Amino acid sequence: MRHAVALALVAALAACGTSVPDRPKAVRAPAPPPIAGEACFRALEAQGVIFRPLPQTVSTGGCTLEQGVRVEGMSAALNRPVTLSCPTARLVDRWMDEVVQPAARRHLRTRVATVHQAGGYVCRGTRNGRLSEHARGRAIDIWGFELADGSKAVVRDHWHGAGARSRFLQEVGRKSCGLFHVVLGPPSDADHHDHLHLDLGEWKLCQV
Repeated sequence: MRHAVALALVAALAACGTSVPDRPKAVRAPAPPPIAGEACFRALEAQGVIFRPLPQTVSTGGCTLEQGVRVEGMSAALNRPVTLSCPTARLVDRWMDEVVQPAARRHLRTRVATVHQAGGYVCRGTRNGRLSEHARGRAIDIWGFELADGSKAVVRDHWHGAGARSRFLQEVGRKSCGLFHVVLGPPSDADHHDHLHLDLGEWKLCQV
């Protein structure tokens, strides 16, 4: 019974508005180290992230974003600005340096110039009627990467296969699980066939 309840909660809290398949088992994620208010903004600035702090609390349609930032640039460029919680923005920047760029060098012999994302903070729920982690600014969806030579590695087109771009994307997916609490990709369900969902929510789940 407890196993079924845990899986139901993960489906409500972790996914981008979809249910999570019955594999693997989800567990409670450890709370991230506390770093609040101006301290987080200073740390984000020290990482070289280009951002604008938002009001302390942003509430829209029943969703609440705390320590929100409007991010315009990171260690790799973004295809467009994204709104995230400050702790999530710090982790995304680390992810670019520690996961994305090493995988690009290893498999593609180049670096990622631009990360293509499909959204961070969005006030929306899941299919179960609970709030998504996007509604707290603790999630981001990634659909592709533009490389320094102008070519792209796109989840929808290149995840499956035996080529270098497939190996790059799948390594990014696997190693994202070491930083984020929930990582969902094409192996998780049909709703994630074209992107990676990365979040810093309350559950730990890796389905890539």
